[in-house]
Amino acid sequence: MDLAAAEPLFVGRGAELAVLDRAAEAARAGHMGVVLVEGKAGVGKTALLRRWLAGDGSSGFFVLRAACDLAESDVAYGVVEQLARKAPPAMLHRYTLLRGAASARASVVQVGGQMLRLLDDLQGKSPVLVVVEDVHWADERSLQAIGFVLRRLEADRVLMVLTARPPAPDELRRPAIERDGVLALAGLEESAVADLARTATGRELDPAVVRRLWRHTGGSPLYLRTILSEVPADRLHSDPDRSLPVPTSLASGIRMQLAGLTPDARAVVEAAAVLGGRRPLRTVGQLAEVSEPSAALAPALRADLLRWWPAEPFCPVEVTHSLQQDAILEAMDPLRRRALHTRAAGLVASGASWRHKVAAADGPDPALAQDLERAARTCLASGDVDRAATLLLWSSDLVPTREERERLLLTAAAHLAIATRVGRVTPLIDAVRACARNPLRALVTGLYAMSTGRLDAAGPDLAEAFDGSRADPSLHWIAGVAGGGLGYTHYFSGAPGKEIVQVSRQVLSLDDLDAPLTMWAKCTLVLGRMSADGPQAGLRELQAVSPLPSARHVTPDQAWTLILRGCTHVLCGLPSRGREDLVRSLEVSETGAGQGLEETALLYLAIACHWTGAWDDAAIHAAAALTTATTEHRLYAYGGIYAVSAWVPAGRGDADRARYFLDAAEQHILPYQAGLLHVGRALEAQARADWPAMLEAVNSPPRDPPIHNAAHRVLWKPLHAEALIRTERLVEAAAEVDGLRAMTAAHPALSVAAAWLSGQLDEARGAIDAARASYETGLAASAGENDNSLHRAFLEHAYGRHLTATGHSQQARTWLERARRRYGAMNATAYLRRCDADLADLGTTVASPGGAVPDSLNVREREIAHLVGKGLTNKEIAGRLFISSKTVEYHLGHVYAKLGLDGRRQLRDLVQQYVRTP
Repeated sequence: MDLAAAEPLFVGRGAELAVLDRAAEAARAGHMGVVLVEGKAGVGKTALLRRWLAGDGSSGFFVLRAACDLAESDVAYGVVEQLARKAPPAMLHRYTLLRGAASARASVVQVGGQMLRLLDDLQGKSPVLVVVEDVHWADERSLQAIGFVLRRLEADRVLMVLTARPPAPDELRRPAIERDGVLALAGLEESAVADLARTATGRELDPAVVRRLWRHTGGSPLYLRTILSEVPADRLHSDPDRSLPVPTSLASGIRMQLAGLTPDARAVVEAAAVLGGRRPLRTVGQLAEVSEPSAALAPALRADLLRWWPAEPFCPVEVTHSLQQDAILEAMDPLRRRALHTRAAGLVASGASWRHKVAAADGPDPALAQDLERAARTCLASGDVDRAATLLLWSSDLVPTREERERLLLTAAAHLAIATRVGRVTPLIDAVRACARNPLRALVTGLYAMSTGRLDAAGPDLAEAFDGSRADPSLHWIAGVAGGGLGYTHYFSGAPGKEIVQVSRQVLSLDDLDAPLTMWAKCTLVLGRMSADGPQAGLRELQAVSPLPSARHVTPDQAWTLILRGCTHVLCGLPSRGREDLVRSLEVSETGAGQGLEETALLYLAIACHWTGAWDDAAIHAAAALTTATTEHRLYAYGGIYAVSAWVPAGRGDADRARYFLDAAEQHILPYQAGLLHVGRALEAQARADWPAMLEAVNSPPRDPPIHNAAHRVLWKPLHAEALIRTERLVEAAAEVDGLRAMTAAHPALSVAAAWLSGQLDEARGAIDAARASYETGLAASAGENDNSLHRAFLEHAYGRHLTATGHSQQARTWLERARRRYGAMNATAYLRRCDADLADLGTTVASPGGAVPDSLNVREREIAHLVGKGLTNKEIAGRLFISSKTVEYHLGHVYAKLGLDGRRQLRDLVQQYVRTP
């Protein structure tokens, strides 16, 4: 059926159609667009979309289209799968997470990343139109994935058109607002009502009648069409001064329509309403017990109660609007409605049959409740938490006792909370709190508080759940989850490491603990040991309780432990080993087989790269960590990621950007991350040579847990020692430098910092010969894979200054130039300028400050230029940055223009010449 013919009474909306046309024209030109059509039910969102799609405005687009359904709002990534299904099969085979039902365990970022790459492939041939109707009914994971894509598209030939009842889901409404893409759809204007009435009745209605119809219906096209299809035109026109002979509501109007249908037509309409969505006409006829359903369609189509697609396979049919469907179901005799649901359960797929079985139940049904619970366990075993929760909640409505009802409700909420489905737990939380107190209730409220960042409330509830379930073997799964959550709550709150170790060992002593909970408890045990005794103790504990092979041989079920090992290696001053572990863990996650914590892997990759001088990589990893954390709503990670995101701009002299990140970190920081924030503030002050501020940053306020904890010692100790030296607190500085030297046996990567700061302390004391010996000892040691590049540059710079002060100008120039090249490789502009000033004092003319990527580029251009310098293709760059290759091409054009380059080879050569450090 032609789409235009499906909406014979469409009128008006010229301005709205023009908005869609302009957005389409911009998308054709490579300016990605979004139009969120937002309006009340029945206002004509779908009609507007259908009319536009049938016109010329959307011509030339490859269309991916999905319609959301309330009945499928618990199907993880269901909407994503609908969209992907429209792609050419030969293209889709490359995207394993988009084929069929995407893995329920896959992260939003990984699914969203594959959606981005699919759109990238499609727009290479034609502009792409992504249409999603009724996004207010989309499953939570699809909403997050589509929102992720929407935020990452830039210079793309893509237009995304969404429809929603207000308020639209925040994941989509915010990016639409940012792009000025919200199209608010109100009722029809009075003139459009007159046009609609003329089209429907074939005659001109009196203006007074039109005005009264307009006021009565609020301009709702659906309500107007219902009235105009039921009330004869002469009755509307006969006496405009009398009351309108129209239904008082849409529901009553639809009841009038149903009463006017033939018995077979009404049976078909009722069957379609019970089945819901687009269903094969044959199935609808079977349910309606109508032998020739196509013959019965005509009256329902004329009344605009049904839509039919006879040219499509299976000739699907559906109720025109969800409001009509609700009204039809409400108008049915309850016995007939239950009988239809009973028959429908035998006509649809087994997974879809549960909804009909539940709707057919008349009061408590313990047998059906047990069947639902068994089906929920099967879903949980396959990782489909959302569907399992729905089945458990349905089961809770069918049991006869309050105790059973609460158990099932709490079990559903617990599994949602474990999977951090905060959006689905929130509507249940009041009912959860109304349940009788027990360990399961405490588990849910504790996990919910933990997921929403309220650690002070999470701790007591999780402790209650843990203590109340440990003695009962049947509740050990509750104890395992509660104990693991309690361990992490202690860690996030900055509690003493021994408390984390204690609760972790108690969890591990439980009987019949499954593998994921055992792994969770082992991880908290390692974190506790690290907090109490330092990262090396944590690494030894990890090797004892969860020995791992080399990174390349790790299996997906070990990914979480591998991330922990990688982070611990970084904190042990072994960034090279840490990077190997963390990169492998991210490779595993790309298959959808990861277990979360990708944002933590990326965060510690950023720290490792900052340490080794790969600052552009550090900035890219920090940005990816922030994207992952915000997309997945991992609140616990925000503060640390924002803090580390400040480190590179601080060293590059971009104080405003550094302070932006540090201020954001301050808003989100949790106690366990406070060290990263204070290190960030110290680095920002160091770059400005504001030594009192640097000292203040590393001396944490009394209200904070001490940042000088064992876990972050390798990060803060050199900063603390330098701040004490610069502020002339030499007695304290000496003690700190002695401590730094003592650490080098266990942390050889600190040897360069120890030599540099020993020399600085000696110079501050006036011990010139001792200073020279310290510097030369440090410089004599060859650079290793775990070297801190900034510390080595500081050592070379300090030695050059020392040689200048002692009259060895030629040697000084050599070492200052080496330091300058090293600063340049990092684009460490803040320190490069100081080095240039020292060279200028020696009469050396230097080029303007610059590094591997020139300062004239913005952040995105700098990232792309850096990755081009590493030899990555546009598609590889797009995958690394979560953007499209079209966007990479767009930014590369700006890079070439700004730098006066002819192409990629020249850019790669320019970037690489600065990477060759001494």
